[in-house]
Amino acid sequence: MFDGFLNALGVGPAQRYVVELDRPSVDDYQPIFDGLSEDTIVCGFSLGAIVAAHYADRMTAHHLVLFGVNPLADDPAKAQSRHDLAADVIRCGGAAALQARELEVHGPTPDVTREMVYEMANASANMIETQTQLALSRPGALPALSSACMPVISFTGSLDRSAPTVQGLAAAQSAPDGQFCALEGLGHFALIEDPHACAAALRHLMETHDAPAIHHHAD
Repeated sequence: MFDGFLNALGVGPAQRYVVELDRPSVDDYQPIFDGLSEDTIVCGFSLGAIVAAHYADRMTAHHLVLFGVNPLADDPAKAQSRHDLAADVIRCGGAAALQARELEVHGPTPDVTREMVYEMANASANMIETQTQLALSRPGALPALSSACMPVISFTGSLDRSAPTVQGLAAAQSAPDGQFCALEGLGHFALIEDPHACAAALRHLMETHDAPAIHHHAD
C-alpha cells in the first residue's frame, strides 16, 4: 500500500518497517509502538491508521501520518457486512470477495488501482478473521489523539465514502498539534490511486509546519 508513496518521498527499503495487522485487539500492538526512536514517522492506512491512532498518546515519534482514518469506535450496524465479507474471503479468496461487491476507486488510473487492491486482498486473506475482530472491537481513538505526543497529519480522499472527510478532520482537530488535508479527486485508496499527489501533500504540510515564523518589525 505504501510503496509508491514512500518511493515518491525517497524513503529507501532499509528505512521502512511494516506492521502486519495479524493481531485481533488494539492492545496487542503495544510492543510494536513501545520505544520508537524520536525520528520515526509512523504512517497508517485505514485499519492500520486506526491502530496507530490509539497509540498517539503513548508512542515516541516525529510525526503520526494517517490516511483514511476513522477515529470513532466501529458502527455496530456494519458488523453483519463485515462478517459476511470475512466469510466470502474465507470461502473464495480476497479478490473474488471484493469483485462481488462495488469497489469504489478514483484517481488517474482506476483500473490499475483496482487490480492492486485485488492483489492485496488475496495476499492478506489469511488475516481476514483477525482483522474483522480488530475492526469490530476497537475503541474510539479520539481520547488518545487528544493527548498526542507528536504532530498528527490526517489525510482523507475528498471522494472517500468508507472513511469520509469529517472523520479525518475529527482526528486532526482532536490532536493538540493536528493538520488535516482533503486529497481532491481521490478516494479511500488515495495512497495507490495517486501516490505522488499524497507524497507532495505530506511534504508540503511538513515543510510549512516546520517553517520558522516570520516576524515583522515596525521601526
